[in-house]
Amino acid sequence: MKQKIKRYSLFSLLILLLSCEQFQSVSSTEEMVSLRATIKVNLNVGNAPIPDQLQVKLVNFAERYELTTTMTPNQPITVEDIIPGIYTVTVSAEKSEDGFSYNYNGNAVNVGIVNDMETITVDVGAGKAGALLFKEVYFCGSRTPTGGSYFRDQFYEIYNNSDLDQNARGLAIAIINPLTATANMPVYDGPDADKYVYALQIWQVPDTSDFILKPGESLIIAQMADDHRKANLNPAAPVNLLSAEFETLVQTTALIQDNPAINMKMAFWPSPTPQWLTTVFGGAFVLYVPSEPINPNSTTEVVSPVGTTTKTYRIPIESVVDALENVGNPNQMELKRMPAVLDAGAATVNGTYLGVSVARKVKETLPDGRVILQDTNNSTDDFEVMDPPQIRRYGAKAPSWNTWK
Repeated sequence: MKQKIKRYSLFSLLILLLSCEQFQSVSSTEEMVSLRATIKVNLNVGNAPIPDQLQVKLVNFAERYELTTTMTPNQPITVEDIIPGIYTVTVSAEKSEDGFSYNYNGNAVNVGIVNDMETITVDVGAGKAGALLFKEVYFCGSRTPTGGSYFRDQFYEIYNNSDLDQNARGLAIAIINPLTATANMPVYDGPDADKYVYALQIWQVPDTSDFILKPGESLIIAQMADDHRKANLNPAAPVNLLSAEFETLVQTTALIQDNPAINMKMAFWPSPTPQWLTTVFGGAFVLYVPSEPINPNSTTEVVSPVGTTTKTYRIPIESVVDALENVGNPNQMELKRMPAVLDAGAATVNGTYLGVSVARKVKETLPDGRVILQDTNNSTDDFEVMDPPQIRRYGAKAPSWNTWK
């Protein structure tokens, strides 16, 4: 009996020693996983002033882990307490000078940080804060009373965020390639290929007359400028768009009527089926004013990605007024299509046919009640999900030339 007890005690002692060794091993592993990385920036800001300070954000979307810090433009910074994984590194800043506001943005996506003291270099560009902005975009569609899918109620609201009158004459809205977020990004030939975004579809406000937007006014571009709550459309739809200023009219079915809204011009549409339909999974959009007429038959502006026959239209990044990237869910945040200088992040409603929108946050409300919207060129920070969608939210006004509102 005594012998058995001794053996058991020896066995217990061995287990205890092994356990201590395992704890020490785990402890040393925890020390090993705390990594550091050096962040450097390449500033390419053109004539914009150099920002005083840059905000740095490292996001591991898979682990929902985020680190933030600041740095000066000419001094690399070492970030500590990084857990190993795949990161999106975003660098941003704002600066006002000589009456203009500038946004600075750059990012590096899908960066693997698995070793200590890795160096990550981020290219940072600059752009003036836009006067005309995407204020609210409703793209995901809604469900019918019987659970069906309905997408005719999509809309895009453009807002004058400045202190001066703005003319929307000839303003173009484009969906850029690829249509949905993907890790297989198209590649374009040419030494200046990175100076452009490439549109799959472009609709344009008519350039035959002026369309003035005063400060605090907005215009609505509807896929179909109707009351979508009607019995023959979708009684469960969240919006009535009869007061929209513009619509992308293509009468592909008897349900689509020519409403009071002004018809947009189909400027570039290489698809054999002409229909403005934003993907319900989240498209990437740009607003711009073309310096020359859009020519869908141009042999220089209409180009295809390497190895494909997809026709796209080149849009100079410098001519973009505003940009908004949407993705299908938070796990697609790293699948960037948009250059960071236009949009360093992305918005998402995390699903389809939910009857919700993405809307820009309010930065401040002026004494006269007019709101100034947040515009940092980072849709992750600038936009939030709204339920239900609402045109002219926050007291935005319709322009005086809209006589059917």
